[in-house]
Amino acid sequence: MKSVALFVDRFPVLSETFVAGEAEALARLGHDVAVEARRRSDGAPLAPPPGLPVRYVTDESRGERLRALAWLAARHPVRAVADVVARLRRSKPDRGPRTGWVAVRARRVAAMTPVHIHTHFAFGIADDAHRVARLLGVPTSLTAHARDIYIHRSKLRERLVRSDFVTSGCDYTVAELKRVMGAEHSHKAFRQVMGVDHAAFRRSVPLPGTRHVAAVGRLVEKKGFVDLVRAAAQLPDVSISIAGEGPQRELLEAEIAKLGVASRVTLLGAADPDEVRGLLETADLFCMPCVVAEDGDRDSMPVVVKEAMAMELCIVATAEVGLPELVQPPFGELVPPHDPDALAHAIARKLALDPAARREAGAAARRFVIEHADIDAETRKLSGWIESSGR
Repeated sequence: MKSVALFVDRFPVLSETFVAGEAEALARLGHDVAVEARRRSDGAPLAPPPGLPVRYVTDESRGERLRALAWLAARHPVRAVADVVARLRRSKPDRGPRTGWVAVRARRVAAMTPVHIHTHFAFGIADDAHRVARLLGVPTSLTAHARDIYIHRSKLRERLVRSDFVTSGCDYTVAELKRVMGAEHSHKAFRQVMGVDHAAFRRSVPLPGTRHVAAVGRLVEKKGFVDLVRAAAQLPDVSISIAGEGPQRELLEAEIAKLGVASRVTLLGAADPDEVRGLLETADLFCMPCVVAEDGDRDSMPVVVKEAMAMELCIVATAEVGLPELVQPPFGELVPPHDPDALAHAIARKLALDPAARREAGAAARRFVIEHADIDAETRKLSGWIESSGR
């Protein structure tokens, strides 16, 4: 079975727990897995999974780079020269790290033979991964998510078509990848849901029945939390907790104060996976009011919605991007984006269900996640494509 080198820009990241989850799932399937990260995460600390090797470019010394460059020149002289030449032919902003920096990762990855390189996000880290794959003559693949598809597009097609295969988490984003890649390469794009560990996310107590709504995500425009705060003004007997941190905190605080809902809407700050699970345990309903931001940024199919479903919560969300593929009756209700009135009415309707109906709907949500978003089943798809690549 192939070893897998997972290339990421930062690791671990609170809003990208799916990377660590996928790494652990690949290991359970029998792959030797190591993470190659440019740097550690900023902000709230989060420990890597126990036993998962993680190597950081920021930890490498100048001596290591010189030794790795000498190793590369001796082992793959033609490829090493080709990398230097290709880098210099690019414009300065697009050149990326020097060959010596790439050589350190190439030397580590070479020791994992047979190996496949898989990258999360079609950012500059995908260029690093491709250079290592080309130096070693090994296959490489890419998972594109959302911001890397819709905002940072200048090199998107190049990063997609040079990969042996690419994946994304919902039909909506896969369709966009195929459009960008063109008919000649679209056969290499696949849907792989970012799955959840439904054994870890399961209820230990009944629904509280306190009319408590939870929401989780970075405090950024595309999450639509401003609309949720405005909906709260129409729900005087409902409390709302929003877990997450980000640049819209001041805007949300101002909206909460202006609408006079500070006693019922709480911004909890950043939350780790255990804290998210604890919040979901106390909630009666989960809300995900995503929108397409003014700059075109958008979510795909947020993992936390699947975690909430695994915790047997009904869902109110917007009919945006991949959410309609996930949020369905009887457990889910979709509303138009940017519509606080519709959001408030949908929340009220779900909370008005009698306890037995809400429990039945929640059980259906959990069954849906187990059938359609199980992390091991979805990672098994990735494993199959990895094993088939390069043949």
